[in-house]
Amino acid sequence: MSTALSTVLELAWFTRPTCVVAADLIGKVICRQLTDSDGSEKVLRMRISETEAYIGQDDPACHSHAGSRTARTEIMYEQSGVFYVYLTYGVHHMLNLVSGSVESPESVLIRAGFLTDDSDRLIDEQQLSPNKQLTHPKQFAGPGKLTKRLQITRDLYGKPISPDSGVWVEDDGCQPPVSVRPRIGIDYAGDAKDWLLRYIWTDHPSLSKNW
Repeated sequence: MSTALSTVLELAWFTRPTCVVAADLIGKVICRQLTDSDGSEKVLRMRISETEAYIGQDDPACHSHAGSRTARTEIMYEQSGVFYVYLTYGVHHMLNLVSGSVESPESVLIRAGFLTDDSDRLIDEQQLSPNKQLTHPKQFAGPGKLTKRLQITRDLYGKPISPDSGVWVEDDGCQPPVSVRPRIGIDYAGDAKDWLLRYIWTDHPSLSKNW
């Protein structure tokens, strides 16, 4: 499934501290296997340019804050290396990679990325105007945008981050400059809204926000 110079990240890679995982994901490639309109199998390859870390029960912005163990968040308490996908505002799916250790409910939100030069292309997408094709740097600039483009839904919830699930992460050695910023859209979280837990590819045009 990987290219000649890429390796698929093993599930154990995600057992490390969540902030380390979130930072190290910058430059990695999310691979999404899809069936194209002509029935052929394609793999979209999106390089990650922005993530956010959510660090468990002591993080007021995290769904598991203060031990909020519900049917929705249960997967975060189990093994790392699986997907936590939820719907926000009834519209946008959010792609989270569960990280850290068992019973420590943490995850990394994938916020932005861009299509790699060696990615497959979908037939219908290539008929669109240039600013709507997936090669445009802003097509994956935001967590809702990228799940829509990669056709990711809650069907992925709880599945392992591996080729068997049709979505996995590869490392091809890319090591971009990384900066930290406050997370976005969590004004309800008190002081936690200012925590520097958003990791970005410094000044990259695909970012959801440039600050």
